[in-house]
Amino acid sequence: MAGLTPVLPASPAQAVAHDSRPALAPRHTVSSPQGGAEDRLSDPVVTPLGSYGGIRYVQYDGVFEGETSTGRFRVPYRISAPADPNRTNGTALVEPSHFVVGLGALNVYLRRDFLFRQGFVHAGIVWSTLGNRILDPSVPGTFIEGGFEEDGTRVDDEIITDFARALSSRSSGARPLVGKVPRTYGTGFSDSSYPLLRLVRSGDATGAFDLVLPITTEGFDPQADLAAGRYKGKVLIVNSEADDPTNLTDRGIVTKRYRFYVVAGSPHIPDPLDAPLNVPFPVRRSTPASFVPALRAHFLQGHDWVRKGSPPPTSTQLRTASDNSIVRDANGNAITEDRTGRRVPRLPFVDVGEARFITGFIGSYDNVRTVQQLGFSSHRAYARAFDDKLRDYRRAGFILPEDADDMRRRARLCPPSTFTETYRDHYTEFVEIRPCTAR
Repeated sequence: MAGLTPVLPASPAQAVAHDSRPALAPRHTVSSPQGGAEDRLSDPVVTPLGSYGGIRYVQYDGVFEGETSTGRFRVPYRISAPADPNRTNGTALVEPSHFVVGLGALNVYLRRDFLFRQGFVHAGIVWSTLGNRILDPSVPGTFIEGGFEEDGTRVDDEIITDFARALSSRSSGARPLVGKVPRTYGTGFSDSSYPLLRLVRSGDATGAFDLVLPITTEGFDPQADLAAGRYKGKVLIVNSEADDPTNLTDRGIVTKRYRFYVVAGSPHIPDPLDAPLNVPFPVRRSTPASFVPALRAHFLQGHDWVRKGSPPPTSTQLRTASDNSIVRDANGNAITEDRTGRRVPRLPFVDVGEARFITGFIGSYDNVRTVQQLGFSSHRAYARAFDDKLRDYRRAGFILPEDADDMRRRARLCPPSTFTETYRDHYTEFVEIRPCTAR
């Protein structure tokens, strides 16, 4: 599951960019590292991205070159930052590129508007020569000499942490692009989450990342690495129901630095509802259940955890039976509980029982129920119950106010249809949050 990836557009960044005007400088102008010893960022190509929340953003495309503990490298980077470095919030989010989707945390899940209107810097980096991990295959002279071999390609995780450290270095060439960066976070999803967990295990993430945010991941237990002192920062993981939680469920041994969240009913690859309708994602119309609202809420909670020491909500898990099978409600949906075993709110349409939400690599749903089949006397009564569940979900810290508002509006778009019926029968209106025309 976490190791699989759908066939998505080869360059989703192009599909969602706000501004496609030509670059302001010749492409791939490269300046050699000074002295040949220190990792450096080349002079970049600059592309305007537009304004987000009153902050004008630009994209910097250049080359990062230097040497890790195992060998030399020369790879592309892509930084999105305020044109005025003084407008950042002092935090850079570093994302290793995914082998199919590229910078999917930026362009598919967290998304530009969400990050940029709050002043985050996003910094994408190459760590492998496989597929779209290379980020920009048009860059000449790309190579990775260190690391290890994987399917005939080179992988060097240390490039990621070297890049993170370079963002806050005075001599790397990053300061004019991103300003002062007192905080650096690492994130990746599925394929691109694995190097982050390896860096936590090796200890190389210490001093490079204040927070590591793997999404839809599987594998070894980072709690053991935190407890052993190999990594000094914080780890926050957000998974779908489809991802294997083995080794990741919060065991309560490092609660001051570890959180794990799982979203019942959600698949590994959710429908990106707020992506443009003309982008041909293969998961369109698959299921309305998604971990993305929880991801955005938990990302900001992790941000406050680092900045203010404010702990996020208690970790969650799926309720399991003695044979480790998932316990399901009468509608066939998984039950979510916190680390102590106390039941916690689920997505409101899951809690209301609108359908059975089937997870997997790409999700689906069946047994969709009408307002009357759900036991409500009217759509108004249904909407009140939906609001109550949504309020509980928000109070639990699993959705942001703006995402909750969108969810509430979608439940009311096409009376007497429920939220799930509207997704199924009026998809365009559902995505655009536009009331259905009279029928």
